[in-house]
Amino acid sequence: MRILRPIGLAALSTALICTSAYGQSENLRGEIFCFPAEKVPKLVKNLGKVKESRRDVVDVGLMPKFLIKDGGDWPERFFIRTKSEEFDIAIEKPSGETPDFIAIAQAHPQGDVCVADKARAERHISDEGLYFEMGLAPIFHNRSGTHQLAELSEGTKDGKSFYKKMVPSALALVMPDTKYLAVRYDDFRHDAELYARVNGQDVPLKPEPFKDMHVVSLKSLKEMEASALIVSGGPYQLRPTVSVKLMKRFGWGEEAEDE
Repeated sequence: MRILRPIGLAALSTALICTSAYGQSENLRGEIFCFPAEKVPKLVKNLGKVKESRRDVVDVGLMPKFLIKDGGDWPERFFIRTKSEEFDIAIEKPSGETPDFIAIAQAHPQGDVCVADKARAERHISDEGLYFEMGLAPIFHNRSGTHQLAELSEGTKDGKSFYKKMVPSALALVMPDTKYLAVRYDDFRHDAELYARVNGQDVPLKPEPFKDMHVVSLKSLKEMEASALIVSGGPYQLRPTVSVKLMKRFGWGEEAEDE
């Protein structure tokens, strides 16, 4: 049996997943799709509790913006809907940034954050052609292309502290270690160019692809006795994460097998 898992680490680490659609079946996006605004101030508050000592290598950016991955149009409208009013949120173009979003969501936590997007109304609710990213994932500050093993070890350890603030307290107790490294290029279409520096030589890696990320384990780098992870091919983000298997199980995949 296959079951839809719309909420999980994906919703927590990279975007807030839409939880309702107006005038459509529950599995389609609909012309207007929404998620509760109350999630936003809660997540921002909880992330603010992460100790400064955990932020020197990785940190969250909290720069909410739209990403267009399918080459289509911008949404017609982005707004917060309450029982009596609607509040428009500006989308800056071409960056897709929404600098007023957090403040407006915090001011109206009982409302719904809504996106009007008729062009994608008939797509599955998990479709990521138009993607709203909160910037919740912890990201390595360093984007030089060279990441020493000591930096990676500290960053993967610290990354867990951020994820634990984004899950219910009961689940935080069993939050798995974030001992994997995910590279996401600014150009989502870019093929991975990842290397392990071993005895001064850069050995090509074969990362596990998942959505727009390329994932390698810290353990594999240590087993190779690598001194560094090398990322080539253009601007990118590097984030600590769990394994691809667990990402799918926790909801990053559109669907997962009912085990």
